[in-house]
Amino acid sequence: MVQRPESVPSKTDRLAVEIRDAIRRGDLVGGDLYSAQELGQRFGVSRTPVREALLRLEDAGLVNIEKNRGVRIATTSEADLAEIFTMRLLLEPPATRRAAARMSQQERQDLEAALQEMRDNVDDVETFYTADHRFHEVILRGSGNRRLADHVSGLRDTATLQGLRTIPRYRDATQVIAEHERIARAIAARAPDGAARAMLRHLLNSAELLVGEKESTSYLEWREWVGGEHCADEH
Repeated sequence: MVQRPESVPSKTDRLAVEIRDAIRRGDLVGGDLYSAQELGQRFGVSRTPVREALLRLEDAGLVNIEKNRGVRIATTSEADLAEIFTMRLLLEPPATRRAAARMSQQERQDLEAALQEMRDNVDDVETFYTADHRFHEVILRGSGNRRLADHVSGLRDTATLQGLRTIPRYRDATQVIAEHERIARAIAARAPDGAARAMLRHLLNSAELLVGEKESTSYLEWREWVGGEHCADEH
């Protein structure tokens, strides 16, 4: 996670978020090399805060700093996605179970607001994904485990290194919304087990489409991790 919402963001925090968002949008292209001077001109800052922000982003796995050359935007392979979704499957369903039992009324309202923003922006990839990210973030924060929330947020950032423009071809927005609605309904009903199952199905469905071809090594290894879990939608 680039910054913690409960802290007052510094100039470096804000710049790290701006660079991260540019990577998400695909404005900074995975695999391309950029100098600190070039990034400073792009974002209107000096090279010193650029370097500090890039160190944070390197820690998050979003960039690779190459000495005397600049910074290269990291890329995400099928094997990377398999590892990311394996980690999310291990962490998010139990976090969702806990969140369903302990989230405040304000957090539940924030969750519904994020879901409504997704419904209202199915044709705006960047806004849709930002609302999607916030939906998951509200749940993770609602679990009461800040470190887990920070870690999963970093995993989600890494999964979008190819840019948000690659996402729509993999998942239908109406299906994604339906899966989020199942999660939200279970949380609203204070049904921890149902919420955890809905989150598990959502992650499995996403991973099935994103983790590579079904005969690929990365996909087969991922299926070993998920074992007997299935990806059928809940009706």
